[in-house]
Amino acid sequence: MSMPGLKPSRVATHTHSKACGRPGARGYHGRARLKRQLRRTAAAFATAGTALALLAGCGAPSYQYAADSADHAYFKVPETWQQVSPDKVAAVQSALLNNSAAGPAGGSFIWSRAYSGASKLTLSTLLVGSTTPAVYASVQSLKDGLRSALSFDEMRDLLFPVTSQARQAAAAAGQTFAGFSLVTSTVISLPGGIHGINELYEFDVGGLPDAFDQTVLTNGDTTKLYLLLVQCYQDCFASHLTQIKAVVQSFTVRGS
Repeated sequence: MSMPGLKPSRVATHTHSKACGRPGARGYHGRARLKRQLRRTAAAFATAGTALALLAGCGAPSYQYAADSADHAYFKVPETWQQVSPDKVAAVQSALLNNSAAGPAGGSFIWSRAYSGASKLTLSTLLVGSTTPAVYASVQSLKDGLRSALSFDEMRDLLFPVTSQARQAAAAAGQTFAGFSLVTSTVISLPGGIHGINELYEFDVGGLPDAFDQTVLTNGDTTKLYLLLVQCYQDCFASHLTQIKAVVQSFTVRGS
C-alpha cells in the first residue's frame, strides 16, 4: 500500500544553510555518525523524564498548536514555523496522494494541516526531500474496504515501502529506495482503543539521506486514520531533533 505517485526523485540544487547541509559531502563516516546520533537521541526521548527536562530547559522555544477539535486530535510546532496554506496542502494531496491510502483511495479527508521551517515551501518537498523541517498531518474517514485490512504493516507502508515485503514489491516494480534504514519502530496502544505505529526511517533522495518520523493511528472501531509526518534531510533532522521530537510527542489523539 505504498504511494505509487510518491517516490524518490532527483532533487533540484538548493542553497543549503549550515544546519541543513549536504550530508553526502561528508561521505560514509559522516552519514554513519549522524545515523548513530539519531538512534541515541531517539532512545533518549523514549524516556519521559529526559524529554521533559529538554523541553522545560532554559530558552525552550514557544509553540503554536494545530487542532482538529471534532476528532480531539492536536499537535504543536515551533512558533517560528510557517503554516502551509490550505490550497497548497490540497494541491499536494491531489498530486501526490491521489492513489494512496493516505489520500482519497483510503478515505475522505476530514482535516489536514502542514507547517514548514522555511518561509516559502516548495510543494514537492512537503512529503519528501525538504532542506528544513516539514510537517504534514491529516485525519481521514476510512473506507469500509480498508478498515478490515488496516494492519500495523499497512500503517508502516502508508506513504513509503517501509517493511521488507513492501520494499521487495517496490523493487520488483522498478522503484528504488536506496540507502533505506529503519532507525526505530514502535507499536502504540492508547486508552479508548486508539492504536498504531511510529516509525523513524531514512532513505536517499537525490543522493542524500532523508529522515522521516511517521506516526499513524486509528480509533477503536477503525473508522478514522490519523497521520503525522515530519521529514527533512538527515543533517537538518539531526540539527532540529529536539524540536522535531517535541512535535511528534505532542501528537495527541483521543478520537471522536
